[in-house]
Amino acid sequence: NKLDQTVPDPEIQASRRFSVIWLIPIVAALIGIWLAVKAIRETGPTITIVFASAEGLVAGKTEIKYKDVTVGKVETIKLSEDLSQVLVTAAMSPDVAGHLTADTLFWVVRARVAVGEVSGINTLLSGAYIGMSPGTDGKIVHRFEGRKKPPAISRETEGRQFTLRAEQLGSLDIGSPVYYRQVKVGRVTNVNMAEDGTGVMLKIFIEAPYQHQVKRSSRFYNVSGLNMKISADGVRIDTPSLASFLVGGISFFTSGDLQTSPPAGEDQIFTLYDGRDAAN
Repeated sequence: NKLDQTVPDPEIQASRRFSVIWLIPIVAALIGIWLAVKAIRETGPTITIVFASAEGLVAGKTEIKYKDVTVGKVETIKLSEDLSQVLVTAAMSPDVAGHLTADTLFWVVRARVAVGEVSGINTLLSGAYIGMSPGTDGKIVHRFEGRKKPPAISRETEGRQFTLRAEQLGSLDIGSPVYYRQVKVGRVTNVNMAEDGTGVMLKIFIEAPYQHQVKRSSRFYNVSGLNMKISADGVRIDTPSLASFLVGGISFFTSGDLQTSPPAGEDQIFTLYDGRDAAN
């Protein structure tokens, strides 16, 4: 057939042009990689906090806060193997990942009334949450012992700590106020029995700038209750405030010249007297 001889065979060539259809899986892969990297960056460490009780805590709901900013959330709550403690697992924000050192503090914030002060009232509506005080130095850890009570003084508060020794505690407790010239300048931060068992050791924190008023010659005395003295001059009532009358407190004064009196030493232990007359 002459027609078959004149028509050449078709030549098939592979197309070198990039097909638009391949853009879909490539874009999808890039989006998946971006989401994965974003999730890793936004995911902080997971920690475990050990508490004596899980009262007020709810898995998947209870938040961990620092300065009223949410920095974590409780994921699971379970009992320890010996059933003596509660293990709280929480996912933390990457913003605080570098501050989870051994001296980091955690405690449960609830409504509480102590030493004449009321705190945590907002938890009556929103529920309890875990408070946090970030660590300042040391190795990063992921397991912490939760405290029963919040710290009496925030780490950001400037001032200095002093040690007092008393024969008995009386009505004083953690949080009891400390006065200087009837001005509240600090509070009791810790109470322990003396090692020899013959007294009580108290830690007090004096806020700046009043810590400079504590000298080596300073005298501390208990102002709990109402101190009444009857003499020929009449009746003298000595109490710094109504709060100290109701819940107890400590006051101090410095004998001698304030300008020339040397500052208190780092290891100095002051005696806590029963009253101002005894201190004098």
